[in-house]
Amino acid sequence: MSNTGFKVRFDENGDIVDILGGGCLKSTPEEKVRQRFIETLINEYHYPANTIRREVPIQHGSKELRDKDGNPVRADIVVYASKAACLNRDQGKINFVVECKRNKVEDGYAQLVSYIFNTSANGGVWTNGDGTVFYRRENKDGIQVLEETPGLPRCGQGWEDGRTPRIGELERPRNVRRLLAMCHNRLYGRGMENADSDLTMDMVRILLAKIYDETVTSDTAYPHFWITPEQYKSEDGRAAVAKTIRSLFHEYAEQYPTVFDKDEDIAVGDSTLVEAASVLQDYSFVSREDDADDWDLMGAAYEQFTHVTLKRQQGQFFTNRLVVKAMVDMLDPDIADKVLDPAGGSGGFATAAFRYKRRKAIDGTKPGSPQRERRLGLCKNSVFLVEISKRLVKIAKTAMLLTGDGNTGMTQGNSLDKYSNLDGWITSHCPKGTPDIIITNPPFSGQKTESMMMDPDILKLFGFGHKPDPEGAFPTITDDDDDRDAGHGTLLIRQAPELLFLERCIDWLKPGGRIGIVLPKGILDNRTYINYRRWMLSRCKVDAVVTLHKNTFEPDTGVRTCVLFLSKPLEDDPVPGDYTIFMAQSRRVGKDSKGEPVFALDEKGSATSELDEDLTQIAESYKTFRDIGTFTESETCFTAERGELDDNLNLNPQHYSPELNATLEKVSKFDDKPDWSVTTIGQLDKNIRIYMGPRWSSRSLVVEDPSDTTNLTPYLTANGALEQRRMTVKWFDMSRATDKQKECVRMLRVQKGDILISRSGTIGKVTYATRILADKYVISDDLVRVRVPDENMRAYLLAFLMSSTAMNLMKLDEFGSVQQHLQPRHIWGLPVPVPDSWEQVSPIIDAGKGMISAMEQTSLADESLRTNGFDSLIE
Repeated sequence: MSNTGFKVRFDENGDIVDILGGGCLKSTPEEKVRQRFIETLINEYHYPANTIRREVPIQHGSKELRDKDGNPVRADIVVYASKAACLNRDQGKINFVVECKRNKVEDGYAQLVSYIFNTSANGGVWTNGDGTVFYRRENKDGIQVLEETPGLPRCGQGWEDGRTPRIGELERPRNVRRLLAMCHNRLYGRGMENADSDLTMDMVRILLAKIYDETVTSDTAYPHFWITPEQYKSEDGRAAVAKTIRSLFHEYAEQYPTVFDKDEDIAVGDSTLVEAASVLQDYSFVSREDDADDWDLMGAAYEQFTHVTLKRQQGQFFTNRLVVKAMVDMLDPDIADKVLDPAGGSGGFATAAFRYKRRKAIDGTKPGSPQRERRLGLCKNSVFLVEISKRLVKIAKTAMLLTGDGNTGMTQGNSLDKYSNLDGWITSHCPKGTPDIIITNPPFSGQKTESMMMDPDILKLFGFGHKPDPEGAFPTITDDDDDRDAGHGTLLIRQAPELLFLERCIDWLKPGGRIGIVLPKGILDNRTYINYRRWMLSRCKVDAVVTLHKNTFEPDTGVRTCVLFLSKPLEDDPVPGDYTIFMAQSRRVGKDSKGEPVFALDEKGSATSELDEDLTQIAESYKTFRDIGTFTESETCFTAERGELDDNLNLNPQHYSPELNATLEKVSKFDDKPDWSVTTIGQLDKNIRIYMGPRWSSRSLVVEDPSDTTNLTPYLTANGALEQRRMTVKWFDMSRATDKQKECVRMLRVQKGDILISRSGTIGKVTYATRILADKYVISDDLVRVRVPDENMRAYLLAFLMSSTAMNLMKLDEFGSVQQHLQPRHIWGLPVPVPDSWEQVSPIIDAGKGMISAMEQTSLADESLRTNGFDSLIE
């Protein structure tokens, strides 16, 4: 079975390699649809390739059929009754014809009718890749007509064969994603009779009914989830089938009253429900319990489909599948380990952990053996999820069913509430102090007030819900009483949910257990988080820190993220004072900022089918480190010592990067050279000044697209100031300014000779304040100002700050969750080699002065062009 479906093959010239004959075909959207459907005919419906032809001319009597413009008419795909008929293109022995259209195109029915009625075909198929409709040729009162039918006969069956297969005879689907897409498209295309229906959830409910039917019905019995061609044709028949399917869903839902509402039902009408069900009925969605490959592919296909659909419809986003797999691999759950996701979403971590544990259970045991059954039973009953959204719990339950059961552990509740308020299954099977592994991606606030936790009844349950004391310590809250806030200091008005989840995970975890948690990257190094880092380090050992690529959650959110792997000491054991921490920086995540896949290249530079990512290798390196204590370090993976963390308790791997620290080491070695020393930029000269302008609001001063700028003040953003020409200028009307705004503008002006360094976004870009820049423009506070009185020192420092050496040093200190940042203190503390005499570095100083002169000349030329350029002719 294939979870992603058939992939059209291309040659080195970009042409399609024909699945039927291996020849080369021009790549068109229609041809891609045709190739995929031919593969479906061969592998799902079992028609031999030697009975299938593409682009077959159709005869009308003795002449070739032509369209209204006189062009020959060719059927996209023809399936013949035999190999001989196919070789001879025998129109009298055609089983059926397929009309293919490119995605989104809806026409073509008339062409299909003409093909069928001019041949012996008993039916036909229309498809555009997104949707597929089946037709059967029938005789009504002596008139040939085409009637929609639930499906296509498999090879060896006739159109008239209405036999209902037994449960055990249903085939496993080869392309699950195609089936799910077809089911959803049937609902979407015909489900508008109920404008309030949630089509994605209706698909989930229909899938649950289908899986429940297969689960409770024996292999030798007939399915209840089935519609015959006769039922499909009549309104009463469709109503009867729809009633049966709704009953199946109700029987399943009644088992989980906390998740499914009492009156919850499949919302779409009977006809639409039957349309969707007809897509699924021929297939079995329940495998043998120990068929790991089948379950893995089925569950993964469902997750991929629901994630794409929910993102599109609800704006929800989910943890990148590569991150999920890497985290599960690194945590390495054992068969009997209780695994919990307290912010479970649609079940990505839960299903991945279940698949991982099942693989372990199957390895080394015989099919059907009591040992294997025992181990599989442990897997089923040891994965738990808590999710506040009922909607997502339903999706998670379906994902677990399609992954091989274990859905009982998928529960609805608020993990930040008191433990006693959680679902009974959790309080009895996974209470506080029992999870061996917690793996989660909690909701982030993104520093937005509306996303913060502001419920005092929740905040009082947490140390992090209170202000720290003057030493930065949070109160310890250990009980589950209602009066938790007594004597614990000042309760906060709001708190970021990710911090509360971090505290809850550590509290919930079994002593000796392990955590893998996705968090904003800023928690690793922002000074505002130092108290939280100190608290965490006092309670847990940090096993590993992985910073994720900026595209990991794009295009849904631009928050920079990391994964923290923690282990909780055994009861009464202290947290080690020093140990080695595995560090990694993911630089490739298999997709771009738009979410489009990025594939690895082969030795010839051609794209392969493998995603270009490094998380798999990071996980492998960590497992080697965990197992034997060492591994081959690289620019991506390396280590740091807990005892060597700085006063800021910086856990950002970039701070310990061998590549960047090699630069620092090279700079430090200047201290050992004759006539050289190493100091910081801030100590170069007692008169040096390093600062940034005030934060302020300029919105009330901005004039949009002014026609006359005579009395307006030009303002440059950081990017605008970094441009060689002043192409991006904003304009302020200072007559509107308050006294405070006027003072801010005065403080934002720079002086000629100031060195300007970008401190947000892409940090470390450097420019120079020319005379015109200083005299004419107000400059954004997003540029750090470095003011150096001495001319030679200024030129030397400009050359240094523009070097890759300085850039690497600045990267050692950058921080941030959404954007990367630097502060003036980081520039102040930047180490710089200084000669005893400027004559030693006269070439560097001359180069710096040359750059200054060139920038002044460019600034003058730009100003001259604005004043005397072409526009002066037409003003």
